[in-house]
Amino acid sequence: MSKVYGVEFPERALMSVISDLLGIDHYTTARGSTVRTDFLVGVGRGLGLSDASLLGIAKDDLLARVVEAATKEPMDATLYSPGATVTNRALQVIADGIIAHGVPGRPTAPDVESQTLDTGIEELEFDPAEVADERDRRLIEMAVRQGQDKFRLALLTAYGGRCALTDYDAVDGLQGAHIYPYRGPETNRVTNGLLLRADVHILFDRGGIAIDESSYDVLVRPTLTVTRYGQELDGRRLRLPHRRADRPSTAALRSHREWAGL
Repeated sequence: MSKVYGVEFPERALMSVISDLLGIDHYTTARGSTVRTDFLVGVGRGLGLSDASLLGIAKDDLLARVVEAATKEPMDATLYSPGATVTNRALQVIADGIIAHGVPGRPTAPDVESQTLDTGIEELEFDPAEVADERDRRLIEMAVRQGQDKFRLALLTAYGGRCALTDYDAVDGLQGAHIYPYRGPETNRVTNGLLLRADVHILFDRGGIAIDESSYDVLVRPTLTVTRYGQELDGRRLRLPHRRADRPSTAALRSHREWAGL
């Protein structure tokens, strides 16, 4: 998303995470790295709050409404800070709430039917609706990812050591991307993964691109179509693994595409 400039001070890392999670513009901070009121208003709008409930109120009240919209529960009074400043702890609570409860207007994982492959082996298809959240969250949306190295190696094998979208073949620049977000070891399945070039992985995780689950065509966010990424990716088709059992879950692809709004 484009950044709202006009003030020379950079945004905080957690502000960037929240903006990306909601798909809203990025906001710089004010002098002294203070979180500006317009950022909280933008977050509130992204969480579905009306302008009538966000504008013309004290900053502490605005923070409380945003926190409560993100977490679905009353705000802990200890999140207030002297001078109506917004702490990183408060931003982390907002980010965690968005991750836990989702974004208004973006569908959650769809209900899907279990599928059986030609091999007769049941449940090889990854079903995100059956996964519990087992994450141990760290600051700025970092998670302890058990089995991540094995997950990446399995994807390197499945996709022949080449990016599934660009054919980039420098192994050091390739990453294992989860289609449905990481929720513990159960999500480290080849059918819930794509082998992607590192920068393309970032675009995928932020909803800049998605894959049509029927045609396997790459879908690109309109704001990216005029960029080099749009020229490189728009109209491409996902290269599937040779082994049918390694091919990506249609349920996971659909869930990601709907979340990305593409």
